Amino acid sequence: MNQIVDVHTHFYPPAYLDALARRSETPFVQDEEDGSRTFRIFPDDEGRPVTESYWSVDAKVAFMDQHGITHSIVSLGNPWLDPFEGEEAVELARTLNEWFAGLAARTDGRVMGMGCLPSALGVSEIVSMVREIAATEGLYGVMTGTRLAGLPFDAPELDEVWRVLAETGLPVLVHPHYGVGVEEMGGYGHSLPLAMGFPYETALALTKLSMSGVLARHPDLRIIGSHGGGVLPFLAGRLDGCWTPDEEARKRHDLPPSDGLRNLYLDALVYHPRAIRAVADLVGVDHVMFGTDHPFEIADPQANLAALREALPASDQTQVLSGTASTLFAL
Repeated sequence: MNQIVDVHTHFYPPAYLDALARRSETPFVQDEEDGSRTFRIFPDDEGRPVTESYWSVDAKVAFMDQHGITHSIVSLGNPWLDPFEGEEAVELARTLNEWFAGLAARTDGRVMGMGCLPSALGVSEIVSMVREIAATEGLYGVMTGTRLAGLPFDAPELDEVWRVLAETGLPVLVHPHYGVGVEEMGGYGHSLPLAMGFPYETALALTKLSMSGVLARHPDLRIIGSHGGGVLPFLAGRLDGCWTPDEEARKRHDLPPSDGLRNLYLDALVYHPRAIRAVADLVGVDHVMFGTDHPFEIADPQANLAALREALPASDQTQVLSGTASTLFAL
């Protein structure tokens, strides 16, 4: 059987859902009278039912079997540990990381977990947590939103974090949650914020990594941009064009933004062959990987597989479906 490795798939472990159920402000989990649970993840959110697919290992494996996915590298879903502070966040992180680290043993190596970081920690504490994750058998990388220690990715204070991430070799999956420009996207439910606000958020964070010189200073960083890197495959040329005449931008880093962007890894979670070709053209097929976004409603593995087959020749399809991930995560 041909291997398919899903690098963009999420879990909401029971301990995490229980912690959210103790909250009364978004994001929180509401326990319903009939025993079910509703996850209210965004403000003014009608909520979504917490189905078994959110937390059950058996349900994850059944989904994989249904779609021919041989391995999944799972991460905590947004909003991660953003709602929690102080010692509660640290204790919850360690509980969740232990749970994720045990997935490979529970599933004969089919499901593997990434570690999560408390976002409210200071830089030195995050560095310590990264080292802790790197030393934990069964954890295959780190999940983060588009800020660390409350700081944007280009903040000079984060350089030590990037140094340690590069030193440990941990793959880092960058995922959006808050969106950019969502105040202009009202009237369409979650469709516009998720379809446009999320990719803008990811693209901005990754662009800052390049334009500030972080990617150049730490060439061993293994950064994975979710949702195909957002809009980067389509705007990389414009970024270069706007950087060239801008003296202030060139003071930050003296190479065109696209130079650093080519070192990123991107998932192929973009739903259309034209978009997949753009992703592969920016970073090369050896830096592109398959993803599903399970358990969210947007997950459509068959559409993504069909787009991949139309977009790329067979050898490149194999690279995206399993080759890149097998190398990056040392499977």
